Amino acid sequence: MKVKTQVLSPLPLYEGARPCLQCGHCCKVRSCGYGAWDEVKHQCAELVAIGDGRYGCQKYDEILAGEDKSWHIAPAFGAGCCSSMNSDRTAILKKYSVSYLNSGNV
Repeated sequence: MKVKTQVLSPLPLYEGARPCLQCGHCCKVRSCGYGAWDEVKHQCAELVAIGDGRYGCQKYDEILAGEDKSWHIAPAFGAGCCSSMNSDRTAILKKYSVSYLNSGNV
């Protein structure tokens, strides 16, 4: 199954929200209503590595195509976790250039 590597462009963000960096943190903590918890991997079964320390959702297209349009709430596609306790996001931020970090996009 093809997993999109860029999920931010088509999705509107709530004012003040930070964009998702695809660190996978949310799906490593719990699965959303569309996924299922993998007891062996201790993460959502739909979470897949897409390279460079980033992750994607195998059900991304299916969720966005759904009629209920609840993706903006759960799994909150496109909205990033800004918690200082999210070391996965912090690690990805460190890979970006200073100019990108100063752009206000993250």
